[in-house]
Amino acid sequence: MTATPSPSQGWHPWHLPAMRAVPALAVGLPLPFIQLHSPLVGLIALVVLLAGTAVALWLGRGLVPAGAGRWPAHGAIWSALLAVVALLALLAPSELTLALTVAAWGIGAGAIELLGWWRMRGEREPRTLRLVRDWRAVAVLTLLLGVVFLFVRDAVTLTGLLGAYAVIVGVYHALAAASARPARTTASERSQA
Repeated sequence: MTATPSPSQGWHPWHLPAMRAVPALAVGLPLPFIQLHSPLVGLIALVVLLAGTAVALWLGRGLVPAGAGRWPAHGAIWSALLAVVALLALLAPSELTLALTVAAWGIGAGAIELLGWWRMRGEREPRTLRLVRDWRAVAVLTLLLGVVFLFVRDAVTLTGLLGAYAVIVGVYHALAAASARPARTTASERSQA
């Protein structure tokens, strides 16, 4: 009798949105409770969001189907690069640097993720198809964030929008991970199979 791996062993595609939810929620949940929505606070939140997203995408780069291409790796590199830009912007924080950094990241990251969706839009496996649709939704939200940040220059609005985006995307990723995760089976159910 050979042992078959249980669904809890190893990495699975649903781990990618689960990992991406962590930095988004870590940034988005505390921001409403911070009274000072300055460019400095916005840039710190951005650095945490982008660095965490880069790590999640890099760790999960092999979890997407081969047909999706290497978009998680490209997204990780883009997010890491803009995290460094945001970190350097902390030396002289301003509304303009916050807005332009988020705009550059949002437009680039959204386009990269949208390309991953485009390549996989014909996927037939139900769980993978749900994840692919989630890529599209997050790509559109991220592109929208980037475009909005091109036109807004108020630090309170910029930081608030960044926090709102992070919460929405974090919850979305968490729900995507939960819906793509296979159902757990108990030991008695496995022995009966």
